[in-house]
Amino acid sequence: MSAVAVRAMFRSHPEKPAHSETMSKCIDACFSCVETCTACADACLSERDVESLVACIRLNLDCAAVCNATGNIMARSNKAGHRQLLEAQLANCIAFCRACADECAHHGEMHRHCAVCAEACQLCAEVCTAMLSTMRMPA
Repeated sequence: MSAVAVRAMFRSHPEKPAHSETMSKCIDACFSCVETCTACADACLSERDVESLVACIRLNLDCAAVCNATGNIMARSNKAGHRQLLEAQLANCIAFCRACADECAHHGEMHRHCAVCAEACQLCAEVCTAMLSTMRMPA
């Protein structure tokens, strides 16, 4: 779902979520990271030196799974009771995105797809960090 579609859904939702603009950006970044990490893992599997990329592939797939879960949870967690769970999920997503960005950056000079993935993971970590900070601000 694009950020535009997410914003439209939040505007039409009977229970308007707090921080909907920041949430929309976060959801969009998570799903973009899913696509990028999945494509990077596939590209790594096509490289001649695939054995040197095993850790990168695993982190790509794990990061994609965590970002997918985070995006889905963000899209439907509008209740205050989910706040602690959502904060924990965001922190987990940030950790996976940073780890994947670091691993991909190691291969970025030799494999352009890894550099692209590192950028997407770093952006997702930054956007999720902003969302987490926004959620923790006093109302």
